[in-house]
Amino acid sequence: MVMRLVKQYSVFLPNEPGTLRQFTEIFSRAGVNIIAISQDVRYDSAIIRIAVEEDNDEISHAITKSGFTSVKADAVSIDAPDRVGFLSELSKLFGDAGINLSSIYGSTGSGSHARMIIVPNDIPKAIDLLKRSKILE
Repeated sequence: MVMRLVKQYSVFLPNEPGTLRQFTEIFSRAGVNIIAISQDVRYDSAIIRIAVEEDNDEISHAITKSGFTSVKADAVSIDAPDRVGFLSELSKLFGDAGINLSSIYGSTGSGSHARMIIVPNDIPKAIDLLKRSKILE
């Protein structure tokens, strides 16, 4: 399975038509592919998390210039097996090791794999644990 370090941008957006388009156009104009997105709406605002493969300082500047405030964080993209119980196994593996996840989101596709984006409190420890475990097989 493939595991790689990615960047996650989190931003508060007004919960209004067209705001998501304005925000995602920043990435399009910079030629940066969005590999995952998560949205959580609370009343009149939303928290958007976007994961991208490349670390591009121009994106951070463009987000700010466009009037959005964002937080950039390291995250881990995991191409995981799409099978019953995987998330439970992953949660147990990290919980038993004392690793907390501040963000987790993902999706399956048409094949036998799923893409998960995780933001663990200790990325090197989480990556090492995943490499040593058989959970991604």
